[in-house]
Formats: sequence, C-alpha cells, structure tokens
Amino acid sequence: MAVTRISGLASGLDIDATVKKLMTAEKAPLDKLNQQRQLLSWKQEGYRDVSSQLVTFLNDKLSNLSLSSSINAQKATVTGDATSVSATATGASGSSSMNVTVSQLATASRVSSSAGVSAKDKNDGKDGSLLKMSDVTGSSSDSSVSIALGNGAAVTVNYSATDSINDFVQKINTSKAGVTAIYDSGTGKMSITNNSTGKSAINLSGSAFSNFNIASSTNSDSSTSVMGKDAKVNINGLDMTQSSNQFTINGVQLTLNSVTAAGQSSQINITGDTDKLVSSVQSFVDAYNSVLSLMNGKIGEERYTKYQPLTDEQKKDMSDDEVKLWNSKAKSGMLKGDSILEQTISNMRTAMVQGVKLDNGTSISFAQLGISTGTYETKGKLILDTNKLKDALEKDPNIVNNFFGANNSKSTMNNTYTENDGILAKMKKVTRSALESMASTAGTSKVSSDTNASFLVNSLLGSQLTSLDRQISDMTSRLNDKETNYYKKFTAMETAMNRYNNQASALSSFR
Repeated sequence: MAVTRISGLASGLDIDATVKKLMTAEKAPLDKLNQQRQLLSWKQEGYRDVSSQLVTFLNDKLSNLSLSSSINAQKATVTGDATSVSATATGASGSSSMNVTVSQLATASRVSSSAGVSAKDKNDGKDGSLLKMSDVTGSSSDSSVSIALGNGAAVTVNYSATDSINDFVQKINTSKAGVTAIYDSGTGKMSITNNSTGKSAINLSGSAFSNFNIASSTNSDSSTSVMGKDAKVNINGLDMTQSSNQFTINGVQLTLNSVTAAGQSSQINITGDTDKLVSSVQSFVDAYNSVLSLMNGKIGEERYTKYQPLTDEQKKDMSDDEVKLWNSKAKSGMLKGDSILEQTISNMRTAMVQGVKLDNGTSISFAQLGISTGTYETKGKLILDTNKLKDALEKDPNIVNNFFGANNSKSTMNNTYTENDGILAKMKKVTRSALESMASTAGTSKVSSDTNASFLVNSLLGSQLTSLDRQISDMTSRLNDKETNYYKKFTAMETAMNRYNNQASALSSFR
C-alpha cells in the first residue's frame, strides 16, 4: 500500500532531507555493486575494442594478403600491337613471354524473325505489353517452347496464354537456356542470341517461335540466322581455337580485343611485380603494428584505483568536463596485464621470430626479407627495410610467397601453428584463437568489427554481469521498502504530534 508522504509541519523537520541522509548510508552497498557492474562493462568494452581490430586484421588485411595476386605478384607488359590483346598475370604465371597473333574473334550465334507478329484482338499488334501469347499462337491454353544450344539438352520455357510478349521474353531471359531474347515492338520481330560465344547452333521448337517465323541457326549464315565463330589465335607458333575471347594460358589471362593488324603481333612479357610485392609486405607490417600497438597499449595502460565510477549523486555535484575527466581516469587500465592479450602478443611475436620452414628443409627468417623488430622500447613493432626486401626479391622472386603463403590453404584446420606454416597462416591461427578466448571471456563477436555490437550473454563476464544485475535489483527493492518504512514512521510521528497539538489547542480555549 502506498504511503502518503507529508511535510514536517508539526515537528518542524525537513523529512525528505532527513530520510535522504538516512538512506545515504543504506545505499553504500548498492553504490558498490553499481560500481562493480560499471567496471565490468568497461572491461567488456575494452575487449570489444581489441576484438574489433583483430576481426578487421583477420578478415580484411590477412584475407586480402592471402590472395595469390598479393604475395606472388606478376606483371604483364604488352608491346607491339598493344590493342588487339590484353593480358593479366596471375600468381601461377611465372616469368615467361608470349607472341600472340589474332586472326579471328569469337562471336555468338543468333537467330531472328523473318516477319513480324500480326494483331488478332484489335490491339495495335505492336506493343509487347498489349499483345498476348494467345494472339501469337492462336491458342487460349498454356504452352511452352524449347531452346537448345549446340548438342546440349533442351531447356523448356513455359508460358501462359495470358502472358504478354514482354512476359514471354522475360521468361526466356531468366530461364537456364543461356540466351538473350529481344522483342522489337516497332516491327513485331524477335531475335534470340547465345549468351556465350563460339561455334554453336541455336535450336528452337514450339508454336510461339513458328509464329514469329524464327528458324533455328545452321552452319551457313543467312539474313535471319548467324552461326557463332570460335576465336582463332596463334601463340608462340601454335594455332589455337577458343570458344571465348577470354581464356588462360600458362597462368596468363588473355583477352582478345580485335584481329591483329597485318604484319604485326602482340608481345607479352611476364615479370615479377616487385613494387606490388613490397607494397603487400608493407601493408602487412602496418596492419600487424597497428594491432600490436593497440594490445600493448591496453595491457600497459595505467590503472587509477582511487578513481572509482561515479554515482548519480556524485555526478550532480560535478560539471560535465569534470565528469568526463574523472571517467577517463576510472576507465583507464581495464585490461592492464590481461592474460589473453599478453598471450596473443607473445604468440604473434614468436610466430614472426620463428620464421618459416619450407618443405625442402630450408628456412626463411623475417630478417631475410628486411624485417626487424627494432629496439626493446618498440615492444615488438616491425620495421621494413624496402631496399633489403628488393634485394631479396632479386635473388629469390618467390621469397615473399614462400614466407607468407606456406600452408595458407590449410590455415582453417585448427588454431595451432607449426614452423611449416607461413606467416599468414600463423597470424590467422593466432588471431582466431584470441577471438575465441575473448568471446568466451567477454562475449565479444568473433566475426563482427562493429564496436557497437552487442555482447554474447553466455560468457564469463556476461554471467558476472547477470549476477550483479540480480543483486542490484534485489537490493534496490529492499532499499525502496526501507525508505518507505522511514516515511511511514515519520508520517506516524507527524500524525501523533499534530493530534497532540490539536488537543492542546482545544484545552487552552477553555481557560
């Protein structure tokens, strides 16, 4: 039952102020629980800052560096007729050269109408959205057509008598037939083109196609039927036929743009792209240093134990700037000496120092690539000497790929690295292990880099916060009851004193 709170008119006491003073001491344990909860929340946020950057390091930096084009970079240079052929080198290219002459480009087969479709239901016969398939076929029942490319299996395209021609075209284009249909509302004609180039006939059947007067393509071209052609190219003296203008030879992706000019050819030279390799290594060094700097900062951050989280009452007596300054001290050092971060730093540094042992028994150290760790004060920060790296690449063009890429494809199998793992595989395993530890401890995400992402409840800190929330709720309820009892007592006192004053006033009136 609610208690009516009255002022201290009879006693002359400030009851609200008195109850507030009495409750201040009573609330001390609750304030401590709220402070504990705030400290745990700040600790969670500290873990989330680290996990966010580790996820970015894993998903963006390491994944991008894992691409063959990053750690086994090759460069294709086209001279001579530089317009008829484009070339892109891949990691599998190796140093090589090609002399290319294009005598014929690949084209696609196509068939088209010899006559337009006439109107039957008094519409204009031109607009594909007005003319229905029943007007085209003369049938009011649903039907279908079939399309086959070369010797491939025929694909059935079903349509309804109420479909418009535009609907029919859309169904063809979204089917698995592998063709593109176009309807010209001006002439009432339709064309169908193979989505792929090369010598391959288009075979059509169905009443709809016969009413469009579309014939299947044949080996001979006509006004309504064109047979596709294969590309013809000579590479280093060998005549080759390709169904596409884009194909790969010896790891080099070739794109045929036009027939080679008479008396000319395209010379393609594949060499190692030293600048890109140096850029890739520098990118790794920068990303590694950024992550290491954050973790070193967290475990070394000063902890100011005398600055505890402020209560609501304490904040009322401080300015916003004072609160901000106080909280910056109170939040400092939440992860000072944290075992998870210290272990992660140790694993990362050990992985770098360990180097990589190759399958042939030889080993590559990070120093061979011009990488060093600087002085003790830098706490493991990497320094890249680009000149030394370029010298190393001249001696061994595969040194970057071997050092970083070894066993990278197997890096998802577990989180324990070996000396045979390349640096990328090692860093992936160390990072995933750290993310799993932080997820189980603080409930941070193993896949999201969002610094506002919610925490998982099923974690060590999550369980502690849930327990504190329960204690805070129970204690708050008890304190509310105690405060109500204080007001009850003061109300009873005020009521009694008021009654006494009224009686005394009545007695004095008889004198």
